[in-house]
Amino acid sequence: MGDKIAIVVQRYGLEINGGAELHARLIAEKLNQNYDVEIITTCAIEYEFWDNHYPAGTDIINDIKVRRFLTEKKDLRKFQKLSKIIYNRFKYNHRQLNFFNFPYLFFKRRKYNKMSVDFNKWLEVQGPYSKDLISFIQSHKDNYQSFIFFTYLYHPTNIGIKEVAQKSILIPTAHDEPPFYLSGYGTLFSLPKFIMYNMDSEKNLVESVYPQAKKIASEIAGIGFDKIAPTDLDIKLDKKYFIYIGRMEDSKGCNILLEYFSRYINELDADVELIFIGQNVQHYKESKNVRFLGFIGENIKNFYLSNAEALIIPSLYESLSMVTLEAMQIGKPVIANKKCDVLKNHIEQSKAGFLFENYNDFRTVLERTLSLSTSEKNKIAHNGTQYVKNNYDWEIIMEKFYKAIDYVVKSQ
Repeated sequence: MGDKIAIVVQRYGLEINGGAELHARLIAEKLNQNYDVEIITTCAIEYEFWDNHYPAGTDIINDIKVRRFLTEKKDLRKFQKLSKIIYNRFKYNHRQLNFFNFPYLFFKRRKYNKMSVDFNKWLEVQGPYSKDLISFIQSHKDNYQSFIFFTYLYHPTNIGIKEVAQKSILIPTAHDEPPFYLSGYGTLFSLPKFIMYNMDSEKNLVESVYPQAKKIASEIAGIGFDKIAPTDLDIKLDKKYFIYIGRMEDSKGCNILLEYFSRYINELDADVELIFIGQNVQHYKESKNVRFLGFIGENIKNFYLSNAEALIIPSLYESLSMVTLEAMQIGKPVIANKKCDVLKNHIEQSKAGFLFENYNDFRTVLERTLSLSTSEKNKIAHNGTQYVKNNYDWEIIMEKFYKAIDYVVKSQ
């Protein structure tokens, strides 16, 4: 076994099947073939309140030691108060001034920009906040040759990386969202020895907002994908359907997707369904031709994905979108939000899907997808599988990680 590496991530577990947490687990399991990998994480399983779910202490998951630390109870009132300021700054500062809105918008900008946000307090009340996790890094940092931190947003990354800056690799998974513009994150993007981005668009975003990141060695890697085996299950499919996979909440654009799809069904009386797979965080209600399957096993998920007309991703905020790449890998078209640069880049570079920006676009691309000929479907499938193969092959991805780790270790 090679060098000892710590991966610091806010949540970790087999039950967490998406986002940066799944990204971290897949990278950890690949790295563990050549290094002695340990996970430093919290006892939380959900990200809203970060309540302690797992017991504190050590666990073994797929041959990797996982060290879990207790989180402190989240102060929801303080979090909501600070979040309101941050989201309104983003809202009003990103809206273009014109002759008609100038007085109103100018007033709103001044109002919210004058309100102070204590960055360290924001990190704590956002969560997960674990004093024990930070204390462990402080007291055991010499036991590890390098640290890999996942996700720019959270307390463990921002505070933990200060202790081990010279031996750290940051995987920011950053996207264009309100908290990203808090000036306190400028410190984070000046500290790591190496930054591993998911896509060109993420690197461009980070370096445009925090130019100090340009001085740090970096690479664009993302994640690899193992080939998904065909799944043949005894599940009856009554009609054609589109599918959404992931957390079901407004911040992922699910409210817009539900609104657009319901309007589409009512206008055309179309005999097609929309199926949601994942945790229904905001407790959306089923409606005409809309079904929620909840959290299901990987084989069943792959079955529904492989038989769908297309995957729909309405999110504005993505740093990679693993489910988009999974769909492309098995030859399914992807219908994505044009306002998200990451999704837009995937679709335009792969030519394996369609983009929408408003309801009329949405209706058009659904009709376009449903009317695809066999040859057109085959062309999209070929484009998608080739795009994933050329850009997200595990061998290529891991070679980049080996070089980054070697660079960090040798520079100490």
